[in-house]
Amino acid sequence: MANFLNEIRNRHDLFYKIVLFLTCISIIVYLFPKEATFKYEFQKNQPWQYETLIAPYDIDVYRTDDEVKKDRKEISERRKLYFSLNQSKVKEKIEFFNRELNKTWVAFNDKKDKGLLSVFKNESKKKNALIFEKRNYQKAGESIIKEVYKRGVIELSSEVNELNDSVKFYVKRNNYYAGTYLGDVFTPKTAFEFSIDKLGNQNKLNTQYLLNILEEVFNKNSANVSFNNKETARILNQEQGQVVLKEATVKKGYRIIEKGAPIDEDNYKVLKSFERKYKSKKGSEFSKYIIGFGQTVLVAVLMACLTLYLAFFRPKLMENNKNIVFILFIITAFVIITILGLKYELFNVYIVPICLAPIIIRSFFDTRTAFFVHLVIVLLLGFIVPNGFHFIFLQLVAGMMGIYGFANFRNRSQLFFTTLIIALSYAICYISLNIIIEGDFNEIDWLSVGYLGISALLTLLAYPLIYAFEKLFGFISDVTLLELADTNNKILRELSRKAPGTFQHSLQVANLAEAATSIIGGNTLLIRTAALYHDIGKMDAPMYFIENQSTGLNPHDELSYEESAQIIIGHVLKGVEIAKKSGIPDTIIDFIRTHHGTTKTGYFFKMYLKDNPDEDIDVAAEMFTYPGPIPFSKESAILMMADSVEAACRSLKSPNAESIEDLIEGIISNQMEEGQFENADITLRDIRLIKKMFKKMVMNIYHVRIEYPH
Repeated sequence: MANFLNEIRNRHDLFYKIVLFLTCISIIVYLFPKEATFKYEFQKNQPWQYETLIAPYDIDVYRTDDEVKKDRKEISERRKLYFSLNQSKVKEKIEFFNRELNKTWVAFNDKKDKGLLSVFKNESKKKNALIFEKRNYQKAGESIIKEVYKRGVIELSSEVNELNDSVKFYVKRNNYYAGTYLGDVFTPKTAFEFSIDKLGNQNKLNTQYLLNILEEVFNKNSANVSFNNKETARILNQEQGQVVLKEATVKKGYRIIEKGAPIDEDNYKVLKSFERKYKSKKGSEFSKYIIGFGQTVLVAVLMACLTLYLAFFRPKLMENNKNIVFILFIITAFVIITILGLKYELFNVYIVPICLAPIIIRSFFDTRTAFFVHLVIVLLLGFIVPNGFHFIFLQLVAGMMGIYGFANFRNRSQLFFTTLIIALSYAICYISLNIIIEGDFNEIDWLSVGYLGISALLTLLAYPLIYAFEKLFGFISDVTLLELADTNNKILRELSRKAPGTFQHSLQVANLAEAATSIIGGNTLLIRTAALYHDIGKMDAPMYFIENQSTGLNPHDELSYEESAQIIIGHVLKGVEIAKKSGIPDTIIDFIRTHHGTTKTGYFFKMYLKDNPDEDIDVAAEMFTYPGPIPFSKESAILMMADSVEAACRSLKSPNAESIEDLIEGIISNQMEEGQFENADITLRDIRLIKKMFKKMVMNIYHVRIEYPH
């Protein structure tokens, strides 16, 4: 047990990686649907590729989903509409009518011709006459209201607009729904028109006065027949649930389809029904564990392929656990999103922006890694999505096109261009597959093409997601590098103002380093950006560096060799400090730390030894040596070479081809002898190509021509 614990302690990094991969496998397998996979692959209008198929048991043949959907759609289009009748509305309206009558009665009588009541000499009789007259108005109004609301006043709505005089709807009266037509009920407008007709024969009453009150009655919240959405939906669901699903039964031993026979509509129904029956018979509790075991093996194999790819072809990437976490997170996230969408029918599977994964991976790593991760995701999902082959084909083609479009990201418009490429790839491939299956242009499923278009548009989420992952995992993307490499950036503007010579030196180093990186296959954008920032520490004391001295005065003349060396060495530490305060990513800061490695300030060291011949060389060397570390990538090694070559070439008084070649050979050879490139994944062939490129570019800078023999 103790030995085992010691082994874990000694190889904890390996065990951590194993735990990460096992966790990823466990999550994916847990979410995978535990149902048997049908052992036959088939498509409509394609020949049956297997031996003649005989029914092993009775098979209920079900209608296709499209047929069932069509029937349910027809039922929905001719659905029965149900309405409720508010019995209390008539009482409410009569009370409202009486209030309005009482409110306006006195004013109405004051305007009447007093002569009509002059026959009554007695005030009591006049009062009784007015009460009698008011009662007549009241009876007439209440009679109309009762008659209107007995038939009902329907509430105007979008459902009512669907109706016409010949369409029956149902109104609940006395606890049952009675068939009704629009002509059997009133609207607020027709209710008032009915009042006008009814009062047209009333000679004893002032009809205009009564109509004014009734107009108020029927204008304000007058409907007592309202649409009953709940009952309508219940009846609709009930009728749709009665749609026939089962079409026929194929008896055991019956020949389903012969080898090579085309799969027509009828055969396709039988085969799909057989597939359903097959999966249901294999769906026991025990079989779920067997299926889960098989899924675990397949997922583990894919993850092993990914691990081997990283271990053999991207060992630097594999060393950093943060990279492993990020890659496994991307894989798991896209698998989870797709599985949840399928399981809960949240959205069509084609909407999931699978091509977003390789674009995000490509933003931080190389193109091959992006494609390999995309391949793993697509193969994993191919186990569970319908029409797995079609899905894999579509996603692989679109993913490859997306990676190609995003391979050299230099501006924001390129992301839109990549989205367009992905959308076109989806459309062309899906339409072509549809034509092969259906054999007809008219049968193309344009809705699925639309879903794929949405998926392509969702790849635009790459921009905010890249930013989020940069902050979360501490990565640096091409987008950020482009922003940092802009010479209008605050720090670079400050560098050009405070130390113009250093700024020009950085530009030349950037050009040299970028050209050299390009020929050996490195990250050119990364090294160009790093070269622009590698000497920002010189802003603190620019005049102590020769490229910024324009007056002929050298402040080092007033200092000892040790003090001068510490100021020169200090620009590395000061650069790191400035970069951290300015929020420069750690990846760029690493270049600032390593661009001098553990080399020495050669001039001051030699002069110090000349003045102090008895000094121990190893002890003295410590005062004149940069703190390091030495470069640990091919890009950081190239930056060291480019920085030294550019600075040294400035000291040549009469540059020619021979002196430039000798200088470059000497500088890089010394760096190799000092072991500055031991931790960098750079080969002798790479170094030879880099030196050749440096010589060519420096000669061009100084306009040196090679003299050819006559």
